[in-house]
Amino acid sequence: MTMEWNKEMEEKILKKSRFTLTVRILRLLLIGVLVYGAYMAVLSISSEWRNVAEENDFYTKLALDWKIPNVRGSFDFEQEEITVFGTKNLSYPLVKKVGRADVVIGEADVTKHVFNSRSYVDYQLPGREQINEFSFSLPEDPRSGNQMTANPWPNVWETLEMLHEGTVAELAFSTDRFLTPEELIEAMQPYEVDVLWMPLYTGEFVDFTPNSWGGSGNNLTLNGGLGLAGARTSSEDFQSSSLTYRLDTATIADSEKAMLQNMGALLAEKPSSYYEGFLGLGHLPERYEYLQENGFTAYGAVVTGPVKELLKLEGEELVHGEQLGEVELWDWE
Repeated sequence: MTMEWNKEMEEKILKKSRFTLTVRILRLLLIGVLVYGAYMAVLSISSEWRNVAEENDFYTKLALDWKIPNVRGSFDFEQEEITVFGTKNLSYPLVKKVGRADVVIGEADVTKHVFNSRSYVDYQLPGREQINEFSFSLPEDPRSGNQMTANPWPNVWETLEMLHEGTVAELAFSTDRFLTPEELIEAMQPYEVDVLWMPLYTGEFVDFTPNSWGGSGNNLTLNGGLGLAGARTSSEDFQSSSLTYRLDTATIADSEKAMLQNMGALLAEKPSSYYEGFLGLGHLPERYEYLQENGFTAYGAVVTGPVKELLKLEGEELVHGEQLGEVELWDWE
């Protein structure tokens, strides 16, 4: 009798223990789910309150404007839910202006980690090897003052001559001398073209040594430099923004002002790991200081227009190192 009673008590104790253990496990799981949910809610609310997606959307598009000739991020973007590690992912279309229309060439995928060193932008470009197709040659060597030359792509003018007049195209060129953006705009006035982007000299070889450059003989090209595009501006909370699509007499001053303001904001509000590591804007403090002290100096441009108008630039004295980009059907109205 005693053994049977002990066995029965043992079974009751084991059953009760299993029940108690199950309840504790379920309680821990429930607490874990609640803590995870609260943590993710705090992350999401904090991210939305600080407009993290909007801010990184604006600055990655701004860096693209400056670094890549005539490639811009469109206004819209899509974002994914923030991850448990605080990583934010967003994407937006990449467009070129050819004629008066936007041509989609790919997509930018932005991954913003808590740590800037692990954040990056990846460009998806179907059918393209690289995002930057053009290069621009300095008209003189800043180190010696020697005159430089620009190497043109082969048969650019012949191709424009053969293209049907019902097409528009994109053309890049270097200039035979340094010009202010206003002077370059003035030089393009006789032609029915839109100026979209200008490479800027920002103190390379004088105030700092650029990370990369190329050329041989009497040719010198800068890699990783900055250029002037139509102004991109944003409200303080990044909830609204505006974009200027071309550079002309009416927009050039505002575009220069906006570029300086945006550079100043990046330097004041972000660490170098953000603007240099994440955005890829090398030597930004030196470039900003040079532009403030010396003003804007251009040495080329990307323009677009009817192919027969672009062909007229063959006779323009300052145009050197011509390069033909995208060609599309007529959309110039």
